[in-house]
Amino acid sequence: MARKTKEEALVTREGILDAAEACFREHGMSRTSLEAIAVRAGVTRGAVYWHFKNKTDVLEAVISRVTVPFLHGLEYASRPEGSTPLADLREKLRASFADVVDKPHVRNAIEVIELRCEISAETTQVHDLRQAGFRNTHARINAAFKRAEDLGQLRAGMSAHACAMALHFMISGVMRAYLVDPEHVDLQRDGMGAVDLALGAMATAAARLPRD
Repeated sequence: MARKTKEEALVTREGILDAAEACFREHGMSRTSLEAIAVRAGVTRGAVYWHFKNKTDVLEAVISRVTVPFLHGLEYASRPEGSTPLADLREKLRASFADVVDKPHVRNAIEVIELRCEISAETTQVHDLRQAGFRNTHARINAAFKRAEDLGQLRAGMSAHACAMALHFMISGVMRAYLVDPEHVDLQRDGMGAVDLALGAMATAAARLPRD
């Protein structure tokens, strides 16, 4: 019985997050209330408060459903035993672009944090979420480049820090362009084209980057 109750609670929590994701995307964070989320999820407001402290807590959980797997994937590229960190990083970015295109939860969560969080009294907390996301992503990209640097896979004069910053800025720009105009920007084609252009300029042949 206890296990069933726990499973039911997890189902309820996921339902609340699905509802919140839809509400945030349609109306923005500032115009979405916990009551609206509860109604859309088909639960009471008390049920929402059972799982989350406030609206920002809900937003953080919506974003975490997407960012945690993404960050875990990036960590793989910098693992100590890895011999091709940049090729591994490229593959993780390719998979991530595909997820944004093919998985609505992923695309919606990114759209919410990038485009649907207006200036309001909650802006400071939203900024903190964005800042944490940027720093966590950059730390993992930088670790992959540092591993490549240690293995002699960066071109002469290239630093891990500068390469990581350049690639991270480029990825962020491509992603935002796709969210703003998905009909004009093909994330998988254009995104990977930009990634390959950048990595090709940064890496030596020893990085063994794919040439597809």
